[in-house]
Amino acid sequence: MLRIRDFIETREGLIFAVVSYFHPRDKYHAYLRYYPSLSGDRTKDGVKYAKISSTMESAGYLKDNYPLYIDSRGQHVPMERIRHDYCPEVRLREILSKPVDKLEQKVGEVSALFSTIPEEKRGVTGSILVNLHDSRSDIDFVVYGTKNHLKARNILRELIDSGDVEELTDEQWRRIYLKRYSGEKTLSYAEFLWHERRKYHRGSMKGTIFDILLVRDVEEVFKEEKKNFQDFGITTMKGRIIDASQAFDSPSVYKVRFEDGSLGEIYSYTHTYAGQAFDGEDVEACGILKTTANNEPRLVVGTTREAEGEYIKVLTKRMGGVR
Repeated sequence: MLRIRDFIETREGLIFAVVSYFHPRDKYHAYLRYYPSLSGDRTKDGVKYAKISSTMESAGYLKDNYPLYIDSRGQHVPMERIRHDYCPEVRLREILSKPVDKLEQKVGEVSALFSTIPEEKRGVTGSILVNLHDSRSDIDFVVYGTKNHLKARNILRELIDSGDVEELTDEQWRRIYLKRYSGEKTLSYAEFLWHERRKYHRGSMKGTIFDILLVRDVEEVFKEEKKNFQDFGITTMKGRIIDASQAFDSPSVYKVRFEDGSLGEIYSYTHTYAGQAFDGEDVEACGILKTTANNEPRLVVGTTREAEGEYIKVLTKRMGGVR
């Protein structure tokens, strides 16, 4: 079974990122990330690739060129179209045994920071996973299991606080901010930075940014309850976080008691708001409101990767989210 952070290559050479733990019987939910292009700036096996920069771009490209990979429910890859699948833990083992460039050497150094986490619970995704990285690429480091991910963030916090790992520079933070808020700035840079610095899921390895990304273990995934929802459109809501244990997952899940007393959830499908709030904090969020037949509210933030006009922000501020 493929999981989030895995990648798929199709017969045409299109490269998709898997975006869900749950899939229809004959296809995988996945979003296009790279496609062969003579004008592309990445090269693999002698073929040039272009990188997708937005949800709109990926949807437009598929509609114009490969409509079989997209419909009204989103993007997906039929199983019979898969030429190759890429697994983060397998790729990390390859790199650790024989790094072939400076960035892969840094991947090994990042992995060594978390050596107390079993090797099979570590991986690397993104451009490095599919061999389309270059010297400018960040390191998307994967940790499997919620407890292991929390452990990794605590390790990183100790390393940053002791000065053994570099915190991101202002220039690096601003680069991430402009990438995450390329359009409407729903959070100011100061608000963004306050939320991000306390997450302890990013560091810098000799000038290269690395992320610690969560993938739930299989046994954690099958505990999830499936629900049917009705859509009520864009809504702003306030509430108190009562369980943020899945805040770094994809989607990020926050169990909330909303201002009207109802118990529900905030779901975020954009990495911008992963780990955005912790237990006991009051938040304001804007997204698409959905409710179950029992009137359980779910506010979905990040209906596109860019989440234009949608956000989660903490109203009661405190530092030190790792514990």
